[in-house]
Amino acid sequence: MDIEVVVGCYEELLLGFRIVQVGENFQLEPSFTDHSHSGCIKHIAVSNKGFLASGGTDETIQLFHLGRRTQLGSLVHHSGSLTCLQFFNSSHLFSASEDGTFCIWSRATWECLKTFRGHKGPVRWLSLHPSGKLVLTVGQDKTLRTWNVITGKSAYITNIKRAADFVCWSPSGSHYAVVFTNKVDVYKLETATICSSWTAEKKINSFTFLNDSVVVYGGDGGVVFFHDITKDKEIQQVDTEVNRIRGISIIRAEETEDNKFYTFTASSDGFIKMFSVILEGDEVKVKLLTKHNADFRLTCMTAARIPARGSPKGSKVVKSEVTVKTEDELDDDRLSDENTDEVSEECGSKSSKKTVKAEIKLKKNMKNKPVKRCGTKPIQKKKGKKIKVEDT
Repeated sequence: MDIEVVVGCYEELLLGFRIVQVGENFQLEPSFTDHSHSGCIKHIAVSNKGFLASGGTDETIQLFHLGRRTQLGSLVHHSGSLTCLQFFNSSHLFSASEDGTFCIWSRATWECLKTFRGHKGPVRWLSLHPSGKLVLTVGQDKTLRTWNVITGKSAYITNIKRAADFVCWSPSGSHYAVVFTNKVDVYKLETATICSSWTAEKKINSFTFLNDSVVVYGGDGGVVFFHDITKDKEIQQVDTEVNRIRGISIIRAEETEDNKFYTFTASSDGFIKMFSVILEGDEVKVKLLTKHNADFRLTCMTAARIPARGSPKGSKVVKSEVTVKTEDELDDDRLSDENTDEVSEECGSKSSKKTVKAEIKLKKNMKNKPVKRCGTKPIQKKKGKKIKVEDT
């Protein structure tokens, strides 16, 4: 099975686990560790081509390629803790920070194409529309902002009663959800009105859409909830037998089936669990497939299908100012979902060029370095030392 689970923790480590299937049994087999961060890891994102980005309190974005098992380097631009990362296909990376900004990065060159400013305080979360043309952000300033990626400007500003923790688009982009501590409001895009709203018993730490009609969330208390937004009712709940869920990630069990999923949870006590989720009409059937104790205090997670390994290419060290071109100089359609690999920089809003100070550190791959397979025993942390583990 080509599925890999990656988790971050308070102990500054990234931990990777490969899903191994033997008959009808599943196992989480440790595949790598990395200690590139010097602070707590707060969020992780993976592209559909195996690029991994992680961000945390050290204000850097660390870059990896999971298929090639190589470290690509780090992005140094934000002046606050990273709060959210999201890839658009494999062409762009979006990053949000407590410095009040969010940025668009070119995946081809790892240059910062545009820095968006507007929030008067930390940006808590961002969510990119499936078309790649709109971004929703929520901040500590109690606003929900809609950004036009093509023009590089804020399109709408909505004042909300309290600061939201999460915002999330549905897979088709027809709905979006805003989460406040333990309250969820789901909006319909066409009317910009609330179509579903409810209050959970405890704080929500992770929220995502299973499909266009069902959302999945969990948090304090360790229970995973399934809620149908079309009927505005809870349809299933699963007690994961942990104290606090820190992350939930969902992928399809089969590419051709839209009713079977694998759901992964990570908890603050170190447990990673894998569930089978099957939608049958109004029923949700959930079964625990496997679990693993990582022996670390987990803070975030992601799961993705990893492409086959290719031959890693070396990279050079780059440290410079990055030129950001404007939309007058570039084609407005190059950031659409029909083009995933070309570099697009249509985010400027004036006719003149601007420069964004960004430091990009790209390191040579470490594939030939002797490695050892990691186990469940806690790794002795050495400050500043980078840990690299590959398959043997």
